[in-house]
Amino acid sequence: MARKAGEKPCGCKHEEPEVFQNIWKHLKSDGVPDQAANQMAAEVLTSDDFEGSIEDFERYFAIYKEKGFNEHAAQAMAVEALEGREEPPEESIRFARIHLV
Repeated sequence: MARKAGEKPCGCKHEEPEVFQNIWKHLKSDGVPDQAANQMAAEVLTSDDFEGSIEDFERYFAIYKEKGFNEHAAQAMAVEALEGREEPPEESIRFARIHLV
């Protein structure tokens, strides 16, 4: 039986460390911090419905930081919101004025 493009021989995409590394490098080159890039790359490999965008991550991350969360907590919470496990953060009026939509 022939494989489709991008399909792994065993059908298990999470078994390929090179795939994880390539996703991680791509996220890092787009400015995603290490911790969030790890979390997002793992989610891409283990979930069939992860549809996180860099732009959404950056926005959620900035909102959480503006609310006073430290760097690592803001990263983790932003990825959780992308994964759909948490509601996306609400923008404050101050945030909305600074970051015009």
